[in-house]
Amino acid sequence: MKKIAAQDLKVGMYVVDTGLDWTEHPYLYSQEGVIRSWNQIATLLADGFTEAFVDPARSEDSQSSGKGDLDKAMSKALTKGWPSRDRQNEVDLREEMQVARKVYKDSINFAKDLMADARMGSQVDMGKSKDLVGEFINSVSRNADALVSLSKLRSFDEYTFTHSINVSVLGVALGKHLGLDRSTLEQLGMAGLYHDVGKALIPPEILNKPGKLTDEEFRVMKEHPDRGLGFLGRQVTDETILRGIGEHHEKHNGKGYPKGLKGEEIAPQARILSVVDVYDALTSERVYKKGMMPSKALKIMYSMRGEDFFPGMIEQLVKCLGIYPVGSFVQLSTGEYGIVSESNSDAPLFPTVLVAFDYKMNPKPAQTLDLGSLDNQALSDDDRDKVTVKECLDPEPLKIDPAKYLL
Repeated sequence: MKKIAAQDLKVGMYVVDTGLDWTEHPYLYSQEGVIRSWNQIATLLADGFTEAFVDPARSEDSQSSGKGDLDKAMSKALTKGWPSRDRQNEVDLREEMQVARKVYKDSINFAKDLMADARMGSQVDMGKSKDLVGEFINSVSRNADALVSLSKLRSFDEYTFTHSINVSVLGVALGKHLGLDRSTLEQLGMAGLYHDVGKALIPPEILNKPGKLTDEEFRVMKEHPDRGLGFLGRQVTDETILRGIGEHHEKHNGKGYPKGLKGEEIAPQARILSVVDVYDALTSERVYKKGMMPSKALKIMYSMRGEDFFPGMIEQLVKCLGIYPVGSFVQLSTGEYGIVSESNSDAPLFPTVLVAFDYKMNPKPAQTLDLGSLDNQALSDDDRDKVTVKECLDPEPLKIDPAKYLL
């Protein structure tokens, strides 16, 4: 078994799943089996994987030629784009936070009106929703961490309203990370905003039931994508938006609903909304459950890759948000504590941290520490001076509000 660069993979090579922890090796391609086509190689390269372990003994006759085939496949795969995040043109996080707070507050009020209109069967304000999504895109373009972090930093009891906003914001952020153009981001954001509007037409005793739903109740709940489409009727004519709404609960393995679509039968925008929908649901506080730590939620979702989620989608969400998303409260290998203030798409394990507490949890003057800096990464792995994240913690029991340090 030997490790090679992903770009050196060839058709016929046998890839080995080493069992290495994905949080420590997010760019290692480990889907075990024989590489069957240049398209497969192109797709994994486009998905951002940079290395793989191969077993020569189990490999078939590798094709040494075929670069032309790979070039063609890469050209096709890269049309969806996986660009690195451009930090140079971003505004400061604190500066964008001030704008993002108002945008997020306005969006909550819009979501309340939207659900009320749906219950009453009234027309929705399409112009206002488009303007709101435009603000999401503008904010994410200036600094994606600001609006995305607010969806987790702000504590709201009204999950029904905040969830639709969060899915729209996270969908736009992930779409921007994937290189989608503004027009497509608008469609994606609109679909996210309206993806759960059908829940307003579900009986409240089912929608708000804290315990497990009966089979019949779950059957009714699974109608909400179709009920949403039925309500929107002629108000929305964009097929891209409608498919995002209607297919966000479909799964890659065909076991989703309402149509049981599978693989590429599911619209690309629905594949994006599916992954951010689950992420927000897992990490959000509900009346009957606490929200998970983002790092735990991402780890659970990673185990669902290729089954619930389209291949490469959860990996891209990790690279977009970071394994420790902005606002995460972490302990460093130095023993000190801090709040993640900037994600690192090129190295998700090494975010920028605002160190605000010593090893005894005593407050100290806040200091910004970039764990992904060249100086820090240049230290050897066994060098005790190399600073890493030791663990991610729940700040609530410690009575720490991460938002206070970032706003």
